[in-house]
Amino acid sequence: MYSTGKAFTKAKLKNITLNTRFVRSAFELFDSTPDAHVSDYEFTVYEELAKHPIGLIITAHTCVSPEGRSNDFQNAIWSDEYIPDQSRIASLIKAGEGKCKSALQIGHGGMKAENHNGGRRVLTPDNMTKEDIHSVREAFVSAAVRAKKCGFDSVELHGAHMYLLSQFFYPQFNHRSDEYGGKAENRIRITTEILTLIKETVGDDFPVFLKLNGDNIEEPERYFEDVIRACEILYDNGLEALELSGYHSSPRGDPKEPFFSENAARLVSVTNLPIIQVGGIRTLEQIEEILSCGVSAVSMARPFISQPDLIEHLAKGERAKCISCGRCGGNRGRCIL
Repeated sequence: MYSTGKAFTKAKLKNITLNTRFVRSAFELFDSTPDAHVSDYEFTVYEELAKHPIGLIITAHTCVSPEGRSNDFQNAIWSDEYIPDQSRIASLIKAGEGKCKSALQIGHGGMKAENHNGGRRVLTPDNMTKEDIHSVREAFVSAAVRAKKCGFDSVELHGAHMYLLSQFFYPQFNHRSDEYGGKAENRIRITTEILTLIKETVGDDFPVFLKLNGDNIEEPERYFEDVIRACEILYDNGLEALELSGYHSSPRGDPKEPFFSENAARLVSVTNLPIIQVGGIRTLEQIEEILSCGVSAVSMARPFISQPDLIEHLAKGERAKCISCGRCGGNRGRCIL
């Protein structure tokens, strides 16, 4: 039934092997209950996805701490109260015919938590004390511990799209003069410390991924050099792979070509860290071209919203029907097409 192309081969990463090189990128369904529990609809989404040969399913952006909730419909993993929800998701993925691996995406909203975190103090790189940094760090580690208890195969740290870890890495959002600000090594430090602590606490063999923006609207070349340096540091500290996104991550309109191919190709030529490319990918031909450049896997979010059986359609030579209208986000993860 499936193509014999590279996309359908196994991807052997450090501590995890994906049956195919297709990744379902995290997509926030904006459908949780007011107290941050998972909705019945979300369970059906993962149950359906898991029927198909997706190498890795990364679940919706899930908040590690109450003050970091970035919208009123975001799932939570900041206490044991949420373990039953996430355990059910992990079990649905594991039981699926697609033999998919799973990752719980965990993050903190930072400045994006304003007006969504119950009136709690909004944390940003510039206003956080060392105690705040330590507290957030521990919240990520506790979330990873719960993710493993739930049965997830891995976690992904959300360090993209201007959430807190992304804010730390962008120089225009981080004006600190201590060891968490300034040069790239310092701006990626909080993420590196979280990674290291997760490995120390949960086990070095527990895979950790990171989603990171590969470009910036300010001084793009200097920022890209910082990304290269960050990849070197993260690789040395055991990161499984980097999912490469961008400053403008999901522009509206049917994409003519993948968004971040140039940056991904540049990165794989200069770093040992496996790269997963996301953004605007709509055909098997594009996927095979991306993989031929050395990228380890490709990830898609909105196309899987409109077609959970997307891989089967791609294998037939069809183009994904997603036109990147973006209305699924405002429709609580439901495609309008």
